[in-house]
Amino acid sequence: MKSFCGKVSLMAVLVSGLVVAHSALAAEVKIGVVLPLSGALSGYGQPSQKGLELIQGITPTLKNGDTIKLVVIDDKSDKVEAANAMQRLVSSDKVDAVIGEVTSSNTLAMVKIADDTKTPLVSSTATNDRVTRNHPYVSRVCFSDSFQGVVGANLASRDLNAKTAAIVFDSSNDYSVGLAKAFRTQFLKNGGTIPIEVQAPSGSKDFKAQLSSVKAKNVDMIYMPIYYTEGALIAVQAKQLGLDKPVVGGDGLAADPVFFDVGKDAVNGYMTTDYYSPNAKEQTPSGEAFIKAWEAKFNSPTHTWGAMAADAYNVIVNAMNQCNDPHDRVCVNEKIRATKDFQGVTGVLTLKDGDAVRSAVINEVKDGQLAFKTVVNP
Repeated sequence: MKSFCGKVSLMAVLVSGLVVAHSALAAEVKIGVVLPLSGALSGYGQPSQKGLELIQGITPTLKNGDTIKLVVIDDKSDKVEAANAMQRLVSSDKVDAVIGEVTSSNTLAMVKIADDTKTPLVSSTATNDRVTRNHPYVSRVCFSDSFQGVVGANLASRDLNAKTAAIVFDSSNDYSVGLAKAFRTQFLKNGGTIPIEVQAPSGSKDFKAQLSSVKAKNVDMIYMPIYYTEGALIAVQAKQLGLDKPVVGGDGLAADPVFFDVGKDAVNGYMTTDYYSPNAKEQTPSGEAFIKAWEAKFNSPTHTWGAMAADAYNVIVNAMNQCNDPHDRVCVNEKIRATKDFQGVTGVLTLKDGDAVRSAVINEVKDGQLAFKTVVNP
């Protein structure tokens, strides 16, 4: 009887051990996500969420078998909500890393919390230079405004042969201010002049007074680092006023169907600096797979912001795979910032001090959609 009880006891220990081992094998890492899924900036957040859903389906686990769980919060396009979401993710949800936000102003509201709690924060598309500056736990897979602003200025000077330019921007928007500053500095350095700068405040509907002032200056081109809703309205009103000049914008100008739906033929010929184009001939293996999966799942062309969000996910997962403990946020952050020659969805990614060193793509609007024009290397 004692022998039987001993066997039962041994069996219980073995079963208990197997349960513990199974629990370890079924471990989970949590990646928080902060996106503007509603509100004025939802045109950026919704395709970003699609990209994350798609890439999680492609890579649902770490190499060690740990399941990857996404904890998604809608910040309603508000920077206070973005900060609150970041605080909740690190305090209540105990996430191991965070993806977000997609705009500069909202990301800047989150960076101090990331640093204070030593939580890796990776933005897919927040380009303002201050996002990563002096923030050791903040990284991004996009280039900075100082880079794309220079690319825009060089495009104006060298490809468009522009000697004079007007800047149409929003001084209340960190993204817009950063791009305008970088463009202004480089365009003047190239020997050009900027006789007029006008405001295009977010939420405004009528820009005819500003555009009339621009038309009176007869500049060679217009630089317009603003978002898609105002951009479309400006395009329509510029056409009504007979203001027919080449327009170059940043990555956020044509990132939502609203730009094309509202702007219609008025936006044809508009050019943007961008991170990526699914129409480019050269794609990474990951990029080819992602494009096929996107088109199959959503029956639409791959959205740049969805692809960029996927790469934010990929960079975090790649870092976690290099740490003995994927919950070690210090290690994960170090590996994120040490990313080098990583084959991402949108190209080959290398990070330096949290910033992506990557090429810029120039896209041009043709027949109601973005068409690949050329690549500019850093």
